[in-house]
Amino acid sequence: MAIDANRVRVQVLETMPMLVDREDEGLSRSLIAHGYWEMWLTEALEATVRPGMVAIDIGANLGYFSLLMAERVGSHGRVHAFEANPAMADLLRGSAIENGLANRVAIHADPLWDADDIACVLKIPVGEPKNAHVVTGAGDDVPGVRLRSRRLDGFAELLDADVIKIDVEGAEERIWRGMSGLFARARPLTVFLEFTPARYADPVAFLDAIVGEGFRLGELSMSHGIRPATVADIMSGDPETDRMLALRRS
Repeated sequence: MAIDANRVRVQVLETMPMLVDREDEGLSRSLIAHGYWEMWLTEALEATVRPGMVAIDIGANLGYFSLLMAERVGSHGRVHAFEANPAMADLLRGSAIENGLANRVAIHADPLWDADDIACVLKIPVGEPKNAHVVTGAGDDVPGVRLRSRRLDGFAELLDADVIKIDVEGAEERIWRGMSGLFARARPLTVFLEFTPARYADPVAFLDAIVGEGFRLGELSMSHGIRPATVADIMSGDPETDRMLALRRS
């Protein structure tokens, strides 16, 4: 059912209405055709998120995972969705209202980084908003959405988060560095993090930093769920291939 020229209401996961963008050739097209996205991560989040939790979706895009987590945390939980693309954030907001979840989902426009107040530009590829990425040090002639960065641990209400999903097209390591305040709380925490070795200057050092914060390494498999992994396991194969890591600290 069309909402306006570019918005379409679709049903995902059989019961959840969402607003999507008909001009989005990636995520929206997949949701229209199949009614779900990345089932391996969908199932992992369904198994991990529980009532009363605080969950964070970094790189929320249309809000598919934000809404999924909002349903799981229940009326006493909270989801914080970070989406710097105004068009996607607006669709997410509309979908939260459609599902009666607006009071559980806080939407943040801040691009997360390892320092506060860094001038940056969100570059949004035409037809593929899920591949939007933050660039710092760009000149005034670079097109995109002009923003100022925040550290995640600068949000006091998020220091006791229980579950975090991070998928930000290469900014994962920067965001991780901006989470040290959360790690210092020494609380149990699960992080699902997209990891692409070729995007980091020293991917092994990044993995070592993750282990150094007390996390056990795991990797999501399309067919076998979460499997324990070593640094060598994660670094094997094509360095350009995206991997979804499941990082757990008791």
